[in-house]
Amino acid sequence: MKAIITGMNGTVAPYIYNELKRRDIEVYIWDRRKNSIDSEEAVFEYISSLQPDLFFHIATGPVEWVEYIAKATKELKIKLVYTSSVSVFSENGSGPYTATSIPDAEDDYGRYKIEGENAVRSGNPHAIIARLGWQIGSSAGSNNMMDFLFKAQKENGFIEASSKWYPSCSFLEDTAEALVDAALDLPSGTYLLNSNTNYSFLEIVEHLRNLHGMQWDIRETTTFFRDDRMYDNRAEIRKLDFTAEK
Repeated sequence: MKAIITGMNGTVAPYIYNELKRRDIEVYIWDRRKNSIDSEEAVFEYISSLQPDLFFHIATGPVEWVEYIAKATKELKIKLVYTSSVSVFSENGSGPYTATSIPDAEDDYGRYKIEGENAVRSGNPHAIIARLGWQIGSSAGSNNMMDFLFKAQKENGFIEASSKWYPSCSFLEDTAEALVDAALDLPSGTYLLNSNTNYSFLEIVEHLRNLHGMQWDIRETTTFFRDDRMYDNRAEIRKLDFTAEK
């Protein structure tokens, strides 16, 4: 079995790459320096030349690129997985969100992801769209929750964490496993992948401090009050469970 993956310079794709290799799936990395994303014909020819079984579109980029990939994977009968985000829901609203919740983002990133979802549905109705929450890594240096926390502690001398905010989030390894499972096992559709069903942001930050032995000064706030959790029992992902600490 073969797969193409985009976005290897980002946060999520390297973990998907490792998960695919763990399952003995041959992986081709889309290198934008060598393979055009601006020509529909070039995109089709590149995908066709490799004849993959799976395509993971994780990268950000022009919506036109999404359109080209969606059309090509449909014509070539390749299973497409497109990663979207909980950010498709408005920051002025509150969840919890389900598969029937209507995207209503007002910010640029959220609207960009909505456009991407629509391009995928239009170009390849057999694709999987996976909305992800905030990803949790193990170190600083990429766009994940740990990086945010390291920076907050360094810049402010403390970390403010709301006990009234319930974010959608998952460990990167669990996200990668769930996405590959989805590609192999799930029918087409829009799925919500979130590991957090029980914990406030404060509890998550405290857990990460204990997990990594960090000397963070965590200060509780209650001014930020929102529930961003996504629920979808059709797509399995490992849930956050901090009970072992107690």
